[in-house]
Amino acid sequence: MNTTNSLGSPETPLLYWRRVLRPLWWWLLLVLVLFGIHTHQRLMEKTRLNFNITLAGQPAFPEATATFDGQPIASGQNISLGNHQFMVTHPKGVAFKTNLFVWYGGRDFGKIDLPRATGTLSVSVNPPAPRIYVQGPEFNVTLTNSDGITTTVPTDQYVVSVQYRHWQGRQQVNVSENNRSFLPFTPSLGALHLSCNQSDATYQLLGLNDEILESGDFPATLVELPVNSYKLAAFHHNHRWSELARVNNGTTNPIEVEFKYGTAVLETQPAGASVTGSDGHYWGVTPLQLTELQPGIWYFTLQLNNFEPVTAALEITAYQTNMVSTNLTSKSYTGAMRSARQAMSAANYDRAVESLNDALRSQPNDLEAGSLLREANGQWSIQRAEALGKKGDYIAGGLELKTALTYLPGNEKAGQMAADFKQHEPEQREQMRIERLNRPKTVLNADLARTLDADLFDSHEFKSPKPYREIESAIVNAFQAQPGFRLTRHNSPQPETFLLEVVQDISGVLLSGGQRVCVIVGGQTKDNETQILFKVLEYKTKHNVSMPGLLAFRDDQSTVAVNAARMEMTDKLQNRVIEGVANVTAIIELAIGQTPPPTTPPAATP
Repeated sequence: MNTTNSLGSPETPLLYWRRVLRPLWWWLLLVLVLFGIHTHQRLMEKTRLNFNITLAGQPAFPEATATFDGQPIASGQNISLGNHQFMVTHPKGVAFKTNLFVWYGGRDFGKIDLPRATGTLSVSVNPPAPRIYVQGPEFNVTLTNSDGITTTVPTDQYVVSVQYRHWQGRQQVNVSENNRSFLPFTPSLGALHLSCNQSDATYQLLGLNDEILESGDFPATLVELPVNSYKLAAFHHNHRWSELARVNNGTTNPIEVEFKYGTAVLETQPAGASVTGSDGHYWGVTPLQLTELQPGIWYFTLQLNNFEPVTAALEITAYQTNMVSTNLTSKSYTGAMRSARQAMSAANYDRAVESLNDALRSQPNDLEAGSLLREANGQWSIQRAEALGKKGDYIAGGLELKTALTYLPGNEKAGQMAADFKQHEPEQREQMRIERLNRPKTVLNADLARTLDADLFDSHEFKSPKPYREIESAIVNAFQAQPGFRLTRHNSPQPETFLLEVVQDISGVLLSGGQRVCVIVGGQTKDNETQILFKVLEYKTKHNVSMPGLLAFRDDQSTVAVNAARMEMTDKLQNRVIEGVANVTAIIELAIGQTPPPTTPPAATP
């Protein structure tokens, strides 16, 4: 097919199709370009650098650092195409470095295991130490009796401790990669060799501040002592020797300790006298041989019960024996024993115990007197138990019988009485409990029985968990702080009780007035309970006026209970009784802490 172009010339088919398909070719080229760009972007998204860093097989995060062309990079991060440099470093590892060419898809290094960086640690110890401790985060070693160590260790900070018997040193060092770190220890130490002429003597080596560094038996060699002066003390029985000891570097200083003793032989007639030195030290009883006396004049006293004491002096010479023999002037011991036997026969056991103690003071450790004393003490306890049992005090009697059986084990009478008393103890304890519960009421009733018309007034009661002594003190202080009240009686008529009488004068005009008497009893009824009982007695003054002579008047005053049984009760008198009870109750409640304090103090009704 022939067509005509815009110039009027005929158009060939080839030109025609070129012209018709040219837009299509341009569109196809654009599509290919866009597809190429999209493919490039998609492939670049997958172009990443992957790696996993470890240090000697252990996780290295977060100290490890990775750089890509000098810039920090993390595993899985996108990278560009072309030639690059990749490096991994760690403060404690050998660095990893490589050049690489990157194409689409990136690069996966997998696990990059950095070798652990090492250096050389050299420790020198002179003289050799019993213990050397090398301590680091990844390397630790303990050396025994060593002069040091030179070894390759992971780079890090190390603490080296050197311990001798009486000295220790400590240093820190940083070991860096491919370097040698040297630590020298050269303490100045010496030794002491101790010997003594007494094989059973002991020693103590003390610092200048008296702290004990070494102790033990002679002979001994004390090693690894820092160069210095020390206090050396030696002990043999009751004797002490001391001097300063000097330790020099690298040498052993010998020290010889010598205890010089003399011997004394002491005899008395009779034997058994106690020997006491002038310093109060007791040496024993005669006949006595003392082999460890220090040279010099030795003063001593011989004493024997019922014998006159003897004071003497003896010169003690080292390595020699000196003797003293003396007769003691004595008193008789038989009189005390005779008196004791007579008292035992008469069952007067307390007298027998007294006499037997006198006998034993005259003749210590006498077997016959000791045996008789145990019998007398046991029978005396049985005797006291019988008396207590008759009074119904089985508890105290049981304690006496227990004492008797310690002196006379297996005594049939004491054992039987103890069993009988044991059966009565629960009944006595119950009686004591009931008596304790009723004691405050008994005390109050006994006291008010002597008080005029006390039975016309009501009793009142409080209970408190506080001890009765605390309650007593609080109530006394509370009334003493109240104006108008005065404490007229304060005693303790029974165990664990107190009785108070507080009086308040009621003022009035003409024929009015009187007294308010408060009787308060407190008692410990239980270990955790105190009972407070009280009565408020109201009395009115009664005037009996007479005229015995011309212009002479006499007023014989008396008191009468403010109660319907004794007088006609007016509203004022009734209010006075009620207010009196209320005021006293409030004071007691405030004292024992059972009510908040009133806003104004209670006042008496005229």
